[in-house]
Amino acid sequence: MKRIGKILSLTILTVLLASSISFAQGLSLESIFPKDGENKLQPTNIAVKMTFSENMTSPVAQAANEDCFTIINPKGKSIKHKTLYNAEKYPNEIWIQITEPLEMETEYTLTVSSDLVSSGGNTLDEPIITHFSTRNTKQDSNGYMVIMLLMVVGMVVFTAWDTKRKLKKDVAGADEEEEKVNPYKEARKTGKTVEEIVAKTEKDKAKAEKKKARAGKRQSVKEESEVEETQEGVKRVKSPRPISAIGATTPARVIEINRAREKAKEEAEQKANSKAKGQTTTKKKGSKQQQRKKK
Repeated sequence: MKRIGKILSLTILTVLLASSISFAQGLSLESIFPKDGENKLQPTNIAVKMTFSENMTSPVAQAANEDCFTIINPKGKSIKHKTLYNAEKYPNEIWIQITEPLEMETEYTLTVSSDLVSSGGNTLDEPIITHFSTRNTKQDSNGYMVIMLLMVVGMVVFTAWDTKRKLKKDVAGADEEEEKVNPYKEARKTGKTVEEIVAKTEKDKAKAEKKKARAGKRQSVKEESEVEETQEGVKRVKSPRPISAIGATTPARVIEINRAREKAKEEAEQKANSKAKGQTTTKKKGSKQQQRKKK
């Protein structure tokens, strides 16, 4: 019996010691973002997310922790911020949102006081100090501009190369169609008469000539439309050309405007002519009346 009592006493004592140790652990920080030493943050819209080992969202804890967070720059100036909580989704988290733009390539220090208290009344064993730095966003903008410029140059080069390739293909196709056809060999192969083969060959040649002429016309139009630089920033075309020269048509809106302008011009001329005729008639009548008076 004495032995059993000793064993029970030791078991109770062990449980009590373990409980006291667990209660003595207190409040602790489990994770933080951005991590200590992070140096790639944007100067705007920064929020520090901290996750603790206990619930931090009770009204009493929020009121007690209002002044437990400070953020300073290298000169010791305090940075404006506000504390955010979400008791339903993130009961163990506290978010520190910075409410003013930060300077680029600058290190900032966040300090959490050891007086920080959880909803259960536990506090930190020591203050939490973490550092983070902002990056140079001007370099990012310059990099984006270089990429955009390379893309534009690439598109221009590819378009020019594709145009030349298509033109070369058209000319090559026309040359291939010009190759001589042996009518007797084709007649034996297809079973058609020699006259039919010759007629088809002539027809194909005529089509090839038209296609080649169109390709040459497009090339000449392209060369004529090129501009030459006469002075710095001043350019002129070689010669004026109608819009139909490049295979385009005048927009319907432009045609309507021109027609309306011509119609208005004709109406104005008609009014002017009518007015002149009226004046002449009045003058003649007056002269006849004067003649009658004289008589």
